[in-house]
Amino acid sequence: MFEHILEKAQKKADKAEVFTVGTESLEVSFEAGVLKSAERKKRSGAALRVIHEGRLGFSSTTDPERGDDLVEAALAAARCGKEADFDLPAAESFPAVDSYDSAVADFAPETAVEEGRRAVDALAELYPKGLAYVSFSSAVSTVHIANSSGFEDSYRATNFSQGMLLTVVDGDSILWIDDGHTSSRLRLETDSYAAVIADLALKAEKKAPKVAEALPVIFPAKQMANLTPCIEMAVDGLSMLKGESPLIGRIGDKVLGSITVIDDPLIAYGVGSRPFDDEGVVSQKNILFEDGVFRNFLFDIDTAAAADETSTGSASRSSLAQPSIGMSNLVMSTGGSSLEEMIAETKHGAIMYNVIGAGQSNMMAGDFAMNVGLGFMIENGEITGRLSDTMLSGNIYDVFDVIESSGSEAVQVGAQYLPDTKFSKIAVSGA
Repeated sequence: MFEHILEKAQKKADKAEVFTVGTESLEVSFEAGVLKSAERKKRSGAALRVIHEGRLGFSSTTDPERGDDLVEAALAAARCGKEADFDLPAAESFPAVDSYDSAVADFAPETAVEEGRRAVDALAELYPKGLAYVSFSSAVSTVHIANSSGFEDSYRATNFSQGMLLTVVDGDSILWIDDGHTSSRLRLETDSYAAVIADLALKAEKKAPKVAEALPVIFPAKQMANLTPCIEMAVDGLSMLKGESPLIGRIGDKVLGSITVIDDPLIAYGVGSRPFDDEGVVSQKNILFEDGVFRNFLFDIDTAAAADETSTGSASRSSLAQPSIGMSNLVMSTGGSSLEEMIAETKHGAIMYNVIGAGQSNMMAGDFAMNVGLGFMIENGEITGRLSDTMLSGNIYDVFDVIESSGSEAVQVGAQYLPDTKFSKIAVSGA
């Protein structure tokens, strides 16, 4: 399919690139303890970019019989497309990156259903007052890119997710207490997730008094992922070109406390790991912040050309969409503490196990305002009661400057590797 499309596109356009992806997936879910669905899916398609007479055209399809239409549609789009002054990458050698786990490919529906039932039973035994929701998904994807500059290569990647959620009716409100993970390898964490969820449900039965003050706040690693979108938006080269990023003119300035942040697509079995990006540019580590000092923006080949820079290998696609700038695996530096030590050392503060809606404020500027889905007060090193009707607010450039301690290990949270983190001061307000 792609060979035919590229061959025809090269005859009519000055430059051409064909991106194809095929995915085989399995999805199994339980709702309120009952098996809801178990299905396999296959999806494939192709996306074509052409540059003709200095303008960019794009089209995509999931129909293998529409190769000819794909070329004509891209050429038609190029007639009124944006100006494009960049070259497509040529053939190159790439680093070896582990992104495929055969155990994910072999994960059977029967195994998922059996493990799902075990998860439901474990939650019911540990905390019978809630309803269990359990999900598993596995996927194997093959990405192939070929272009008129002579590039042609492909790689396979796997993705596996497990999620467990307990809903608990609390008066006229409902609590959602969850745990789970997404990774490139097969991991089943049913027993540990059930134990954590049940423990939090028991702790949540006692409510804390309303609070409205700036407090030390602990974010477990999985909740730190609610703050990192501010970073991702700010280091996007397109936001720099548009004049929107707060980091414009700040390269070399200390702006993020003492934190180091790296975009690393070379991590073995990382969710965002790959030998080349979604335009065929070789993958590389990109240091974004080093001990808090801002070092680099991220670019794809289009924005790099516009900024007179070099692509950082940061092109990403959502399915068959046009490429845009995106991080691969975000890695944040660690410290020397454990979550238990952070709690024990807190005389008067809070810990957040679920926060919701960080995008309610100007995240491009680093601002955040989020509702507390599941959080607790800490008094004299002990969790004392659940916070209700509470919000957190602040700015990441301020709160990262007052990090009191960080976890000694980075926890994989999807395509991010983050430590548990204790901030010495965040505004907490209860309604």
